[in-house]
Amino acid sequence: MEIILLILAGVVVYYLYITLQEYLKNPITPQSRDTNIKIEEYDISQDPYVQANPLDKIKKSEFGIMAAIVSKITPSKGANSIAQTPIQTAQAAMIDGLFASMRAYANGANSMISDLKEIYASSENTDLEQLCKDLLQATYGEYKKRLKFVEFLFALCYISGTLSDTDKENIIDVAAFLELSNEDFNKIYDDFSIQNQAEIAMDNSLAHKILGVQEGALPEVVLEKFQTLIAERELNILDTKNLNKSLATGIFIDLRQLTLAFEFLSKPQGAL
Repeated sequence: MEIILLILAGVVVYYLYITLQEYLKNPITPQSRDTNIKIEEYDISQDPYVQANPLDKIKKSEFGIMAAIVSKITPSKGANSIAQTPIQTAQAAMIDGLFASMRAYANGANSMISDLKEIYASSENTDLEQLCKDLLQATYGEYKKRLKFVEFLFALCYISGTLSDTDKENIIDVAAFLELSNEDFNKIYDDFSIQNQAEIAMDNSLAHKILGVQEGALPEVVLEKFQTLIAERELNILDTKNLNKSLATGIFIDLRQLTLAFEFLSKPQGAL
């Protein structure tokens, strides 16, 4: 038994001796480490534990995406600048109303409206197709909401009484990217087209009556009244109760009459 233990001890000593010799021949030094290893910079924006900037959060929401798309459709920038024409004033009021309804729908802070306006004003370099794809993903399973949004775009452009080729092409693109059916899209287009074929004869007396201002009213009084009346005609495209109601044959008629009246009184022969 003692002989066996001596043999095992000898084997262990020999193994340790060989290992020590190998170590002395190939010592591990700092120079042997790979100095070309690149450490990727940490993207803090992707950290789920870091609180997102409120503006960035809204940008990625369906409302922020909608605001950016509206910006691509209405180059007048009415919601963020002093409108210079009656049509731009009307569009600005409609966009402001949309943003107000978004804040109410989301039960957001008052700053949400200013954030939406900032998104609207800074979306020139964004890609329309990508925006629509993002909205399609954000509104998955909410087809009627996308349909109502496109209807709002029609109302926004048709408030002038005509639909330019550029506006038409842009809205067609949006509808296609949002995967609307041809039948639904054509129904909206036909409703607005028929509605705008009906001419509204406007005169000084009727214009004052529609806006509810006295003859000789100052331009700023007429403007304030017009903006108030537009705001009162809430489109509420986000309200589920309005998803099946047509804008073209409903509230858009009032919006168009108000715009025509304001446009008439903005001319030299009107209140000005």
